[in-house]
Amino acid sequence: MYINFNEKVVLVTGSTSGIGRQIAKQLVESGATVIIHYGHNDSMAEETIKELENYKDNILLIKADLADSQAVDKMFEEIALKYGRLDGLVNCAAYDKIFSIEDLTVEEYKHELNVDVVARFQCIKNAIPLMKNARFPRIINIASRLGTRPMEDSLAYCTSEAATIMMTKCAALELAKYNIKVNTVSPSLTLTPLARQSYTEEEIEATATKNPSKRLGTTEDTANLVLFLLSEQADYINGENVNVNGGILLK
Repeated sequence: MYINFNEKVVLVTGSTSGIGRQIAKQLVESGATVIIHYGHNDSMAEETIKELENYKDNILLIKADLADSQAVDKMFEEIALKYGRLDGLVNCAAYDKIFSIEDLTVEEYKHELNVDVVARFQCIKNAIPLMKNARFPRIINIASRLGTRPMEDSLAYCTSEAATIMMTKCAALELAKYNIKVNTVSPSLTLTPLARQSYTEEEIEATATKNPSKRLGTTEDTANLVLFLLSEQADYINGENVNVNGGILLK
């Protein structure tokens, strides 16, 4: 299905790597104006912009540390000044480090919650006034299968993703009066730079073997669903957590 995003303005956080980059790429190829956000890695940002050179007139690159609330506010001030509205927000940026409960410090736990929960809330809050005049405003939170299934050594991440799923439901209920639809997309293990930092090759291979579909997810698998949920065709889908996992949660 081809989806036309002409004249749509969409912010994708964490969009210079992995799933976020693929979402941004498919959006801009479909006619959208895309705000590409990143937090720290300048080289990956340059690489992303180079890859999308043919669409440079439809791209705004913004660097903002999502753990810094003032930086988040400033990012939305820049968006408001340049575009005056926002049709879509994809909260894709995430932070994940493997720690046992005994090794997980309070500071590390707070940092993960700040990036994976508090920053997503702050982006939603800042997006609301920019979305009120949009015809089909959409918010998509990217969570994880680990938001509904516990995993050892991932307490902070599992907690964050579970909180994101509930945040989506509460926001969908409250923002329906503005016609803002809010949904969660929860991928299974997808081969991204973040995944390769978090899992060994043996764990990655074992997960692929265990999956009923006998493969890992691709960034395209998730991006395809996100684009549909951002579209006008998804107008009756609200407050849902849609899993993209090949059936891994069935086992």
